[in-house]
Amino acid sequence: MNRNRNITIIIFSFSLLVLIVLQGYYIYNSYRLEEKELNRKAKAIAEKIQEKMEDSQTEVSEDRLVEDFQKLKKEIVIQKEEITHPEKLYHSQAFYSRKLQELLKKSVDSSGFRIAMKNEIYSVFDEVQKKELLPEKHSIILYQTLEELKRPMVVYEGKWTSRQTNKDPQLKLDEKNSYLVKSRSTFQVLNLQFLILKKIIPLVVISLLIVILIIILFRNSIRNLNRQEKKIIQLHTTIDSIAHELNTPITTLKFSIARSSDPESKALLERQIRRLENIVSSIHAYDADDILITKKDLNDYFAEVKKQYMGIVFNTELDFSENKHLYAYDFRQIMDNLIDNSVKYGANEIDVFVMMNKTMEIEVSDNGIGIPEEEHKNIFEKYYRISREENNHTNGLGIGLFLIRRIVDKYKGHIAIASKKKGVSFKIIIPDEA
Repeated sequence: MNRNRNITIIIFSFSLLVLIVLQGYYIYNSYRLEEKELNRKAKAIAEKIQEKMEDSQTEVSEDRLVEDFQKLKKEIVIQKEEITHPEKLYHSQAFYSRKLQELLKKSVDSSGFRIAMKNEIYSVFDEVQKKELLPEKHSIILYQTLEELKRPMVVYEGKWTSRQTNKDPQLKLDEKNSYLVKSRSTFQVLNLQFLILKKIIPLVVISLLIVILIIILFRNSIRNLNRQEKKIIQLHTTIDSIAHELNTPITTLKFSIARSSDPESKALLERQIRRLENIVSSIHAYDADDILITKKDLNDYFAEVKKQYMGIVFNTELDFSENKHLYAYDFRQIMDNLIDNSVKYGANEIDVFVMMNKTMEIEVSDNGIGIPEEEHKNIFEKYYRISREENNHTNGLGIGLFLIRRIVDKYKGHIAIASKKKGVSFKIIIPDEA
């Protein structure tokens, strides 16, 4: 029972782990889907705001930017040196950043989003000198929100080419400027995790409640199983104690029967005492010293059985050649229990086949109520009884078949059970090497 319980716990633990993994995977996918959907909605808002910013942004043009390039501190000539202070180029950043904040506030108030945006030029390439003018990891911010973007997503990217020619005959200046300018607009939902959790928290709570409920139910089942196991152990101890206490009255009865002068009563009482001894010995796993069974013993045994069960039809077939292994006591134990079970469970006809050669075979079939196939694996356990209404009206301890299995195992034999249309059949084979 402990082994079965341990297997059950292992299977449950594995199943629970699989359930948790599947629930976690499902929640993760739900998180990713919500994240994707919220970013899609936020991007749509950002695109509309970007369009409005482009409509109102008249000051930002390629010519103005090129002019700003020329107004760098210390009169830097762009074609000869890189832009060392890109943050000082675009002087309208503050104005358009404020405008961006106003547009965002109007657009996202009802949606629940907190969106940050930024528009920047991240590359100014001098096509004449074949040189990047912006320092690495620096950009020209055209406008942005107050909150910084830590994980920006692109709204759009663009590029254009700006060309200018500066001529001054007096200064003998004939300068051609050509710049490839790349820009992008990015956004980020700052409260994205909060919005996602707000959506999936009910799913997480339900999943946790399911797992907790399963654990509680399993824990209660294990507790009930432990209580039942303790009761079974107590029952086994009680039965063992009763069997032990029966030894003394059995011995007294045997002495009393020996003095009896009535042959019929004496034979009847001897059979009943022998049955008591079989029950006691099976409970205490007692192995009696005995002699090998002979052909005469077989005939005498079945003659006695037929007298004992007068209302039962016995069809016996005996084939005895030799016996070098099977003891008479063990044979009687096997047959007594099989026949007694057949009679108790409604049989009025019993077929018995016994073949004793180098390999021995015993088969007992009846026409009783039978044994359900799903119970075949359990009936040989000690004290096990089938839970059905028919068995409730029949006395028994559930040790007869256990005893038979123990005896067969002692001889290294094999026992098989087969359910018939009506009744059941037991077949025992004891090999030559027994």
